[in-house]
Amino acid sequence: MSEILPLIFKWGLVALAASPIVIGIGWEIVEGSILPRLIPHKEIEGLADDLIRRYPSDPQEAAFVEEHAAWFRSESYDQGKWHRVRKLIRQKMAGR
Repeated sequence: MSEILPLIFKWGLVALAASPIVIGIGWEIVEGSILPRLIPHKEIEGLADDLIRRYPSDPQEAAFVEEHAAWFRSESYDQGKWHRVRKLIRQKMAGR
């Protein structure tokens, strides 16, 4: 029993030291990947239609600029949202 207590204490310290890293990575996954997928399709479609109407020559580029700006500002949620918009624009342009 006396040998196991220092081992538990050591691994407890490792878990305590690693927890901010794990929480940060987990939050980035939630904010950058999961939450953008919960945006209603109608909102994404409205943004895509707006970009197609405002930039008829290259709406994908306009969506990419917004996505890149969100990446530059470290806004994972907006980056994921604009990625979905760009993907929908690509699908609409292929269907023309």
